[in-house]
Amino acid sequence: MSTPEPLLILTTDDLLAERWQALAPTVIRAREIEALDTWRKARHRLVVVDLGTHPAGAPPMWTEPAWRHNAAGLAILAASSRPEDDEGLAVLNAGASGYCHSHAPLDTLRQALEVIDSGELWVGRALLSRLLRLVDTRLPRAGLADWAAPLTEREREVAHHAAVGESNLAIADALGITERTVKAHLKAVFEKLQVADRLQLALRVHGVR
Repeated sequence: MSTPEPLLILTTDDLLAERWQALAPTVIRAREIEALDTWRKARHRLVVVDLGTHPAGAPPMWTEPAWRHNAAGLAILAASSRPEDDEGLAVLNAGASGYCHSHAPLDTLRQALEVIDSGELWVGRALLSRLLRLVDTRLPRAGLADWAAPLTEREREVAHHAAVGESNLAIADALGITERTVKAHLKAVFEKLQVADRLQLALRVHGVR
């Protein structure tokens, strides 16, 4: 399913542009980052940006004035042909709503657009883990009564590990239980705390929401 919202694709790659045309019923292509100004002023939001559009050696695209002035009003999916966590963190910090591989399957890109259009973030598992660890190091944990009261002691332990981005296998090894048991505890934690994923869990654990 494609998003019904008009979509701006920003790329100088003709093959990539042709491929991305299938992402939405209405797709507008631009080659210059200044197109973000016009798109926001027209009260449109969804944008897919090819980070390879900038020539080699040029400053990162997200440092350009057109990006900095408009990012807050747009839902930008930043796409890279060679995704790296450091680049992903930088572009998300600059206001992008998602970060992915520019040649990801079209269904994946459509899903990413739906997610960022709803106001959420779209990132890969490795980058999500880094984001969760940053949350853990920069924010104080909330008091027990704020989030953990409904949980059992084991569920609290699993929640703490998951909230810093540890995988199910790592949690299982740390607590001496099976991955299946970890999944069962996480399901219970999500239901009791009414969160949908690990990012929301991390925010709850640290008292952000």
